[in-house]
Amino acid sequence: MSLSLGADIGGTNIKIGLVDENGKIVARKRLPTDSEASPGAVLEKVARTALKLIDTRSVRSFGVGIAGLVDPKDGFVFTSPNLPTWDRVPVKDILARLTRLPVFVANDANAVALGEWRFGAARGCVNVLCLTLGTGVGSGIIAENRLLLGKNGYAGELGHTVIFRNGAPCPCGNRGCLERYVGAQAIVDRCRRLLRIQKRRIAATRNQLTLFGDKGEQLSSLFDLINYDYRRLTTREIGLAARQGDKIALQTIEETGYLLGLGIYNAVMTLDPELIILGGGVSRLGAPLLRAVQQMVNRHLYGYNRQLKIVLSRLVDDAGILGASQLFQLYPEEY
Repeated sequence: MSLSLGADIGGTNIKIGLVDENGKIVARKRLPTDSEASPGAVLEKVARTALKLIDTRSVRSFGVGIAGLVDPKDGFVFTSPNLPTWDRVPVKDILARLTRLPVFVANDANAVALGEWRFGAARGCVNVLCLTLGTGVGSGIIAENRLLLGKNGYAGELGHTVIFRNGAPCPCGNRGCLERYVGAQAIVDRCRRLLRIQKRRIAATRNQLTLFGDKGEQLSSLFDLINYDYRRLTTREIGLAARQGDKIALQTIEETGYLLGLGIYNAVMTLDPELIILGGGVSRLGAPLLRAVQQMVNRHLYGYNRQLKIVLSRLVDDAGILGASQLFQLYPEEY
């Protein structure tokens, strides 16, 4: 049995898995990242954990996906939004020295796309756009059966395409970036705004309606889910309320889907993919989000007999590990 290691290094957690040739994770480990620690300390912890997973088994390579600007050829992480102390870190060289394995490094969204293409919803497809929706928006592109990296390895930064001129400021330095409107925090902020508007509206009309014995508009079920504490609101509660038919939760998701669909539409007109995959934690909003994105894209799409499907990820949390384990395929001359 041929085995490869894959690691998904995030700002909060690190997921490492031992993967066979069929995409089965035969052993795995999850550990906290400690994003304030030095890159060397984090990578030493990754290497120790990886070697324990291997034990006495033979492993062909170690692939690592990390959010940020990554040089996949030399294995440098130039900067990472989730790892503020990482600046021009030679991840490939450090892990190769610590593990004595061939190491391959890529942007985490590219690793996710590779995982979906090899083992998930994109199996058998030729042209695919895979989105990772979470704190930000990552994307990976399969073009003509190849992972598209671009000249500098930065291809697929859909989250930092601009959808609003002079829009909300983004940590990347620009304004109006897509991820400022469809990232997890933006979704929560949108829902809080709608909840506050509803609460004021109900309070303003309560006395008038009481005169006529009319109970009027019902408070969103989200208030009970968060115990009337806006700070407790996350996309998890929004998704749960939406599945129960809550109007505020559904409106939040519909507005998010519209904006996400706008960014996706622009990508579709540029790349002409046959499949778009929505993955990452925000994709757990599920069918309402998928439906809103599909409606937005289909409303504006043109092109004779265009073939395009938009689906939710099949691999979800495992996509990064699985894709990272296959990074050796990108550079067969080095393996």
